[in-house]
Amino acid sequence: MGLFGHDTQTKTPRATQSHTVQSDRSHLGSTTTIAEGTKVSGEISGSSDLRIEGEFDGSVSISGLVLVAETGQVRTSIRASKVTVAGRVDGDIFGNQMIELEPSAVVTGDLLAPKILIREGASLQGRVEMASPPGTSQGTDGTKKSERKDGKMSPDTGSSKKAK
Repeated sequence: MGLFGHDTQTKTPRATQSHTVQSDRSHLGSTTTIAEGTKVSGEISGSSDLRIEGEFDGSVSISGLVLVAETGQVRTSIRASKVTVAGRVDGDIFGNQMIELEPSAVVTGDLLAPKILIREGASLQGRVEMASPPGTSQGTDGTKKSERKDGKMSPDTGSSKKAK
């Protein structure tokens, strides 16, 4: 199911309802879905959940859940409260609460979160750091911001910084 459907009487495109991803959040929020067969480039930020079944290039900064479905292909860094990957991600992943890699996940990039679950069968080429970034404060988009000078990953840039 995609972002758009067709009106059965006029055969014209129309917006469809978004899907709700099952998550551990206490309330049901709206979910933005990038449907299978759809390619999107750009910047996605906000407080709703995001489900990627198609292809996405750009930047993702969500205060909710990001789910990369088995058919999903992401070429960017992801910043979210919780990230679940069942598809492919080429980029670093920053989770304020948790990152979960399903058995079908293929990730090329570093992981940084206080809790990380890598299920048997998942493929990861990158570093894993299980920690809340020190000296962080909650940003308006729900992601954590920090400046690190110890050579470790920083969720602000998605890259390592060298000590001076």
